[in-house]
Amino acid sequence: MYLCTRLTMRNGLLHIGLLVGILGMWGTMLAAKRPVTDVERLTQAVKKTPGDMTLRCELVQALLADGDTIAAEDALAYALKMDETACLFIRKAQLCLAKDDSYSAARYCAKAVKAGQVPEEETLIYTVDSLSDGAVTMYVLQLASEDKQNITLWNSLAQLASHRADTVAALRYYGTAYHLGDSTAQASIRLLRDTTQSMAASDSVIARIPFTYQDQNLEIKGNINGLAIRIMVDTTATKSSISGVETKFMLKNEYLSKDDIYDDTSVVIKRLNLGNGMLLNDLLLHHIAAQEHPVILCLRDLKRLGRIHVNKQQRVIEIVQ
Repeated sequence: MYLCTRLTMRNGLLHIGLLVGILGMWGTMLAAKRPVTDVERLTQAVKKTPGDMTLRCELVQALLADGDTIAAEDALAYALKMDETACLFIRKAQLCLAKDDSYSAARYCAKAVKAGQVPEEETLIYTVDSLSDGAVTMYVLQLASEDKQNITLWNSLAQLASHRADTVAALRYYGTAYHLGDSTAQASIRLLRDTTQSMAASDSVIARIPFTYQDQNLEIKGNINGLAIRIMVDTTATKSSISGVETKFMLKNEYLSKDDIYDDTSVVIKRLNLGNGMLLNDLLLHHIAAQEHPVILCLRDLKRLGRIHVNKQQRVIEIVQ
């Protein structure tokens, strides 16, 4: 009897041990099959080379893409203690923008410019400058006033002014850079003057689309296939998009047909009217189910109407031909 009991317990323990071993093997196999995320990969890379600021910038970008703003902020705070680079300041500006704090983003964009970031067209610096009503320009000007011999800052101010269609200011800033010894600024001055004269001679405003500010974004009125709708102009977006709620409403009320929807990811709008007679035909909108705004129009699609100038004083988008 005693011997039988011992054998039964022994066999039970063997079975439990075998089961644990099998489960362990399955866990190892599942872990091996799971792909390594960008955050995990970059975290390991940063541990190996902690002084590589480029890797740290990529890690922060990956954290922001995952929506982990807390971890991104912690990573940035540590990185900025080690080194202050243009890349890190741009990531900090992105983090501020994710928190809807465009003015703090503007300060970090200005610091990025001072650290060597060139404000190229359609980049974060221009985006933040537009959202903050020229705050990046203001902060860069403040830095340039404190560091009057910094040619990079004056050239950056000229580029920002050109983006805002402020030709007078752009010429003044390029002129300052030229007098400080930047010979290339003279070519920029000549090109700007020639362009301005050419525009005055041949270009004309063919339409003005009134806009209002909605959460620091431009909002215009229009209609899709006859349905009045609010449209947000997003200068940072790469694709125009439509919300799931709006798509369902338009289908239900026959402003759209099922033939206008492709693979549940795209919606083709046959007629989008903007302002006074401005028309976009066969516009492809990316379908985003959880999007809050009815329609978001990217700058690339808006430019199909002509050259765009945002007149903030009169609050109109001017279409120039």
